[in-house]
Amino acid sequence: MYFIKWEVVIIIFVIHMGIAVTPPKVNLKPCAKIIGDEPITHSSVIPYLGGRSPGDQIGTTAYDYQASGSFGQRIMVDDYGQAHINWMWQDYPGQTMRYCAWNARFTNGSYYGETQASNSWSGYVQLDITRDANPDNQRTVIAYHYDAGSGFFSWIDIDGGNLWGTWPNNPTTPGVADYIWPYVCAANNGNIIMATGDYNAETHHLFLTTDEGASWTAIIDIDSCICLSQFLRASHNSDKVVFVNTSFITDSFVSGQLDNDVYYMLSTNGGATWGSRINVTNYQPSDTVRAFTDVNAIFDANDHLHIVWAGRMIINGNYYQASNIFHWDELSNTIVKVNSPSNYYTGEWWITSGTADPGAWRMPADRPQLIYDPTNPNDLYCLWLGNDDYSDTSANGYFNGEIYGAYSSDGGLTWTDYVNLTNTRTPGGASGACDDEDYMTAYPRVVNDSIFVTYIEDKDAGSLPHGEGVLTENPVRCWVFPTSMIGVEEQNTELPGATTIAITPNPVGRVGVLSYALARAGKINLRLYDASGRLVKSLAQGYQGAGSYTVRLSTAGLANGTYFVVLDTPFRRVSESLIIVH
Repeated sequence: MYFIKWEVVIIIFVIHMGIAVTPPKVNLKPCAKIIGDEPITHSSVIPYLGGRSPGDQIGTTAYDYQASGSFGQRIMVDDYGQAHINWMWQDYPGQTMRYCAWNARFTNGSYYGETQASNSWSGYVQLDITRDANPDNQRTVIAYHYDAGSGFFSWIDIDGGNLWGTWPNNPTTPGVADYIWPYVCAANNGNIIMATGDYNAETHHLFLTTDEGASWTAIIDIDSCICLSQFLRASHNSDKVVFVNTSFITDSFVSGQLDNDVYYMLSTNGGATWGSRINVTNYQPSDTVRAFTDVNAIFDANDHLHIVWAGRMIINGNYYQASNIFHWDELSNTIVKVNSPSNYYTGEWWITSGTADPGAWRMPADRPQLIYDPTNPNDLYCLWLGNDDYSDTSANGYFNGEIYGAYSSDGGLTWTDYVNLTNTRTPGGASGACDDEDYMTAYPRVVNDSIFVTYIEDKDAGSLPHGEGVLTENPVRCWVFPTSMIGVEEQNTELPGATTIAITPNPVGRVGVLSYALARAGKINLRLYDASGRLVKSLAQGYQGAGSYTVRLSTAGLANGTYFVVLDTPFRRVSESLIIVH
């Protein structure tokens, strides 16, 4: 295996805006595993006061914390182009009710409506869709753990039909108490595979059902797994299924939470049999990175396996609040860094300052999600959470997260600079006033040149059940945005003499091309406004070098009329009008 290793000189200072910042060391107290049965101690809730987070509000929850490790999958899209979504719902002061909430987005952009999908006293939810050539038979599969009175067990339930919303329908369980925090995937051959954590042991467990839960078979128990990193993915093109997780290298340090390798295990027959576990990272004592608790994986359009994870910086045995996103694929068998932070991060690490805290089970950049384009086999997109501005914290000092993205046109060997997709900074935000996009999962395939995500708009950053922040009413959002927000490709290397915009053709029919030139490097925003000045969509944003760029603009869903494209840079603003005629 070939590794791109990062030779890191001991970081003394990171310079940002003239201020010297030293990344703090990690708190060596182990993080608690949260079940979801914690009592509410707050006597009141801060209602939703508004915000700037993008996407449609599809529900609410007072339980901001959706997963302890890998975020898994809480949004999938069927062959009709309809999104199936779930999340862990909690009510407000007076009770401790939690359950799996479900909603769906139809192709016209309307929604089924927030629906209770499991019994009360359940949570830590996941989702997939049954595979079938007929989209009418593609049904939501939800997973959660639930205490029916004799302890917590992991369960699945399957909708009665395509977006029928018949919940609860017929929940089933493998029947082992305290095997909880389930993750699930539905294979092409009709099998359903479940991976769980273990409340009483440092173990992950895999189960298989070939009859939609009527019976279950235990597959394997995997030890040395203190983190809830378990993740499953079924291929869209074959009967392949992969199980990915982290296992500790040693459990003598912080109970094994901080010192992990990334492993995967592959099945080629829908989970019936499995190959050996493969150590992807095989970190050595001299390496300056360790995996933590979050992994994600896809099979691309050519059915090749890709894995991403967040890695923490380690120097001379010291573990720091600094991280990066890493990618590996089976074709190249090479580990590369996905993201390229701004130049004030010495060593190109995402960091915190001494007063900022990512929160329990978190790092400054983490929880990556991979998306592939089925029509362009080499095109990959990686999304993750974090903040490139360590001063953007809540009033209590917890990160106000943003959703970031990067694009690869060569199967993950190289990646563009990151783009801040949400860009909703609220430094010093009081409880109820934070715009903290968190607990994001993405559908792993591009659909009609768009990416589907769901996330929690946490109005007080930090994990409520870990004592970080107060009880707030948090919107749950579904956001569908064009891939062009991430995949902006540089067209030539000759530096332009001026910052300009050009639109071709103009008027625009179905698709137009926006070409813009930057005379100087800097953070940019390229936006489309209608004639009334209302923001229609963001087309590109983030740090870009001097040069020429293009963005494809699809006019689907836009009415005929006059619009304005506005390019904001640190040095000037330029705009051009365009006319849409269908």
